[in-house]
Amino acid sequence: MKHFKDIQNLNKLYNVDIKHPLIDIQKYEDAKSENLLKNEPISFDFYKISFVKNFNGFIQIGNTKFEGENGILHFVEPEQVYTCNSTNPWEGFQILIHPKIFNEYLSYKSINSYDFFSYEVNESLLLNEEEENTVSLLMEMAWSEFHNKKDTFSIPIILSYISTLLNLTDRFYARQFDTRKKLCNQLSKDFFHLLKTYYSKRTDIEIQQPTVQFFANKLNVTPNYLSDTIRHHSGKSALTVIHDFVIEEAKIQLKTTNLTVSEISYKLGFEYPNYFSKLFKRKTNLSPSEYRKSVKSI
Repeated sequence: MKHFKDIQNLNKLYNVDIKHPLIDIQKYEDAKSENLLKNEPISFDFYKISFVKNFNGFIQIGNTKFEGENGILHFVEPEQVYTCNSTNPWEGFQILIHPKIFNEYLSYKSINSYDFFSYEVNESLLLNEEEENTVSLLMEMAWSEFHNKKDTFSIPIILSYISTLLNLTDRFYARQFDTRKKLCNQLSKDFFHLLKTYYSKRTDIEIQQPTVQFFANKLNVTPNYLSDTIRHHSGKSALTVIHDFVIEEAKIQLKTTNLTVSEISYKLGFEYPNYFSKLFKRKTNLSPSEYRKSVKSI
């Protein structure tokens, strides 16, 4: 697998000239199709925004396929393995952004604050017609500014277009969660089922503190996608829901057993009892021992 530390080396793969070391905007139709359609996996140290106008396939999540003919937005974060599996030449835009550019333009929201960059390809954004037109316009303006203007205002203007695009993407994903309500509800249902049965399905030797990564792996989605789905439907992140569940399990143990706080901590998968106690107090305003005394006195 090839790994690219800078934009210039990646552009050599596509036979594209470099205009700026920290940002690049290209039209897919301008790249040589034989390079664009290579299937070899690659990774890089920068961000990629891919907008494909002529999406004519499907995206699969679990056993559910979503077909579409409108545009699609896909995001790749640094070190994420990326493979292009298109069978036809793409039309649209590709934006490459090195995180170092935000050291120079601090007024812009850091790109790593957007969760959807860590989504996988099957969690891409399928655009409706109105959204596609908006994205296409923003991309076209950013591309035109990048290739036709050469002054000190150019990069800040381009970043403002990209910032608007990323903020709109948050809105578009909220719409997608709503339109895929049946699938997202099933994902949430499966998550809560796994959570509810987490401790009962494992031996004491197998028990570890439950994590978002664990449930995401079980459900074949990325941690951020799972968390955003749970937040969209419950108002809480997946991690918050997990912590709430663990605390409720701890309360049961404190009420119904004579196990020490350390023993309960290990039984719930915590390697360090102090961390368990801090989490418990943060959630209940009582230490585990104080909680036990309060319920025993009732």
